Amino acid sequence: MALVVYSTLSRKKEVFRPLEDGKVRMYVCGPTVYDHCHLGHARSYVSFDVIRRYLRYRGYDVKYVSNFTDVDDKIINRARETGRDPLELAEEFIQSFREDMEALGVEPADVHPRVTETIGDIIEVVQGLIDRGFAYESGGNVYFHVPSAEEKVGVLSHQTIESLMPGARIEVDEHKRHPLDFVLWKAAKEGEISWDSPWGPGRPGWHIECSVMSMKHLGEQIDVHGGGLDLVFPHHESEILQSECYTGKVPFARYWLHNGFLTVNREKMSKSLGNFFTIKEVLEHFPPKVVRFFIVNTHYRNNIDFSDAHLREAGNALERLQKTVDALMAAMRSPGGRDMGLREAVGEARDAFIKAMDDDFNTREALAGIFRLTRKVNDAMTQGNPSASEIEDVLGFLREVDSVFGILEFEDVLADEEIERMVAEREEARKRRDYATADRIRDELRERGIILEDTRHGVRWRRA
Repeated sequence: MALVVYSTLSRKKEVFRPLEDGKVRMYVCGPTVYDHCHLGHARSYVSFDVIRRYLRYRGYDVKYVSNFTDVDDKIINRARETGRDPLELAEEFIQSFREDMEALGVEPADVHPRVTETIGDIIEVVQGLIDRGFAYESGGNVYFHVPSAEEKVGVLSHQTIESLMPGARIEVDEHKRHPLDFVLWKAAKEGEISWDSPWGPGRPGWHIECSVMSMKHLGEQIDVHGGGLDLVFPHHESEILQSECYTGKVPFARYWLHNGFLTVNREKMSKSLGNFFTIKEVLEHFPPKVVRFFIVNTHYRNNIDFSDAHLREAGNALERLQKTVDALMAAMRSPGGRDMGLREAVGEARDAFIKAMDDDFNTREALAGIFRLTRKVNDAMTQGNPSASEIEDVLGFLREVDSVFGILEFEDVLADEEIERMVAEREEARKRRDYATADRIRDELRERGIILEDTRHGVRWRRA
């Protein structure tokens, strides 16, 4: 079976062939850090976390880069409103982002470059675009001249210059030569944070940042570029123009992957509509793994509709999977003596998992196969515990799948002998009047699902 991915560039599924055998260079646009992340960010970064994990599962050596935009109009405006230093504000929300991603099980990127650490590289690329005739300086700003690369315009959004003009959000700027020209370097306004450049003090435009950080850490061409569907135009479109014009190499990215939107009661999440939820707010009411399962249980290209009811449904479904894992872990203490055909079921489930994920990372279909397997396991266990080798096979496969999905818990079940040892240690501590140690052991056992009952006949224990 071959992995196929849907690329926005070609608008079709293509067999995945990276530039270098066995290695994948992957860039995903990171957040502009002026506020706490919302649930739409969770949707994007969980989706690409799963894609990255699956590429590794399939044997690829993946280098994953995702940036922080830590200087931007939004950051400067928020800092001005709150009377804070913009870089300190950005740092606070970078740490908030890291907390949210850790809670959701999103692995850190191999490199998290920051715009403020890449200024010199950005200036070099902007100057290179001027030297090649694709950009010009005007009024202390530097613009990319879109008509200079007309043959590349619209390759990602599948539009022409003419079709873009009527609907484009065109910022009125007397310094531009053409309405679609976009800024590469912005002249600083009085009192704003800025860096020296050949064109005067200023800071980078938004689009150039990702091109430069991607090229710096992954090379002039990459395999996968990811982000939300709302970034196709103008951000990713602009990245293609400036990157390919600077390097002369086509394509800048072989495969463009875009996740769908997250809606709230069928409407796009928006602060103006009052349906805006931060990740932190949602995690106050739902466990992180439930939120992650809610996202993973939809194909990354499809929209997801958020509601409390949908998250509760996700929690109930995840609970069914987790109960099967817990039952298998418990069965390891007293396995049965005969096989129940689960080894063959695991083989079928693994084939189904790979088939689904090889089809443009179809997580929903892959999870459906996992549920089919757990139903077979639960049916078999009504007849008694499977053999140790079959339990190990099922648990091994579920751990394998969870290395991609990150939704299950595999708590080690305490053996009876270990429980008896800890109970005896507690009794010794009580005889020494070391009640702090006794209480600590009791609390540890309770956390691991063991309830102690002190009776006049001695200590009894039971599993919760």
